[in-house]
Amino acid sequence: MISIKDFTIIIPSISYKDVEKCIQKIRLNYKKIKIIVCLNKLNIKKNNDKNLTFVFTKKKPIGKKRNLAVNKSKTKYLAFIDSDAYPGTKWIESSFKYFGKKNVGIVAGPHIDPLIQSSSEQLIGIIKKSFLITIKPNLQKKKTNKPQYVNFLPSVNWVLSKSFFNLMGQMDNEMLRNEDWDFVYRMRKEKIKVFYSPKSFVHHENSSFCLFLKKRFLYGFHMWPILLKLNSDNYYFIIPLLFVIFLLTFPLTFYFETYYLFYFFLLSFYFLVIISESIRISNNLLNLIKIPFLLTLANILPGCGIFFGIFKFFKK
Repeated sequence: MISIKDFTIIIPSISYKDVEKCIQKIRLNYKKIKIIVCLNKLNIKKNNDKNLTFVFTKKKPIGKKRNLAVNKSKTKYLAFIDSDAYPGTKWIESSFKYFGKKNVGIVAGPHIDPLIQSSSEQLIGIIKKSFLITIKPNLQKKKTNKPQYVNFLPSVNWVLSKSFFNLMGQMDNEMLRNEDWDFVYRMRKEKIKVFYSPKSFVHHENSSFCLFLKKRFLYGFHMWPILLKLNSDNYYFIIPLLFVIFLLTFPLTFYFETYYLFYFFLLSFYFLVIISESIRISNNLLNLIKIPFLLTLANILPGCGIFFGIFKFFKK
């Protein structure tokens, strides 16, 4: 029988300040579970928790931090969570029954909005519920769907065995973003699957507007390593890049009348989609005024990141 004693919670972070709230929230539900945090900065207060361990590294990649923490763990199972998230009720326990299912490597769940947020954080949370921003938002941002096999869910909320993690060669040590997508891509090549457990949810903090938009750009900027691993899911990542390239062809509209008509037809269709999505996800009139602008920026920025990232990636 699986029990909580068989688990270690793995958290990558930059500093103790960033992960302090996460640890406090974990301890409300899991008093004695083992926690290993991998940090970049040595700014820890006195640690009186014998089941809390800190690992330090100068490396920035999240995958590298998770690998270091996992190597320090001694339990059979692992639970991955981000430093800006905290677990929901029965987060780990609700995953137990799915480990016996055929070819399941990871049990993953949704990462929903926190219970208390500022108005700007609430707005970012609303935007993330759009398919223009999040892959399958109904799975990632809600906990009302039925349990099922899925192609991908992010590692902000993973439960898996240590032996399986090591069998897959752990996470990429160099990727600055999308290391979880790369891990799942390698899983799927081996016919091993991710299983979605709606009750295994965590609360994931939303950031400020500026930080959110910066993350969207960096999300695309560091995406080239996975774009080169061609598969049917990459269309979701490639479309923003193609749209940015399309926008840059604007000067051609001055020389070709047919292209002028095509350009503005496609642009009009895009903004129609933006307005439709804004109406669908908005919860009040004030947000409906703000959402189209933010949704447009958040949708285009990954494409801009991919466009500029190509120069750094191929130079490297």
